[in-house]
Amino acid sequence: MRVGISTACFYPNINTEDTLDIISSLGFRLCEIFLETDYEMEEKFCMKLRQKADRLGLHIYSVHGFSGAFEPFLFDRYPRRKNDMEKKFKKMCRAAEILEAECYVFHGLRNTSEKINPKEIALGMDNLINISKEHGVKLAWENVSWCRSNNIDFVREVTENMKEEIKFTLDIKQAVRSGKEPMEYLEFFDDRIFNIHINDADKNNTCLLPGQGNIDLKKIVRRVQKVNLEIPFIIEVYNENFKSLDELSLAKKYVESLEW
Repeated sequence: MRVGISTACFYPNINTEDTLDIISSLGFRLCEIFLETDYEMEEKFCMKLRQKADRLGLHIYSVHGFSGAFEPFLFDRYPRRKNDMEKKFKKMCRAAEILEAECYVFHGLRNTSEKINPKEIALGMDNLINISKEHGVKLAWENVSWCRSNNIDFVREVTENMKEEIKFTLDIKQAVRSGKEPMEYLEFFDDRIFNIHINDADKNNTCLLPGQGNIDLKKIVRRVQKVNLEIPFIIEVYNENFKSLDELSLAKKYVESLEW
């Protein structure tokens, strides 16, 4: 079973490059890198990050950008803005290539009242996938409560009009915040699932470390492993969801105990 952790767990208290030392010390060998700034998307920074990960024996499975700043505008009707944001997207894909990541976790459009044509979005998604393919990276569309991707019907309509193959990231806490069962997304994603952000929740908290809530994580793990045993489970919570690093180690052991 592949269990990793996201550098986002330590945001904003620790710089991205410094989180690698912590991740390694906790016994993780797999991680997701959240590039928090334009600076962190630069080739020079990513090369140093790659070198450090290599020294520590860490495999960077996925990357994530500060998506709200540019991804929603990749579908903008104003060509100049759209073109500028596409440059940022290409920069993210190049960063992922340097880091040797397997996928780029993508949010896309925000939830707004604006009427949009799913067929137009499908064309835009095909274009983005073709760009990511040039860098050897899969695009893994994530369900996010404040994005259009929380709506399974919308995602279905878009993907049915796409020519390229899209992958998906399931984020459990985002499913909870969308008022949906995580299994609803998994059933729809099926064999297109490529990444899991594993966390927990209870009636008072929408995000907790795995094992601290009442989500049936074993059921989720078994559904994913039925599709593909190689899909990793990336622990992704917020820094306020733990008080000590020991809690992260315990969460790792808990997730590993769920293996089918």
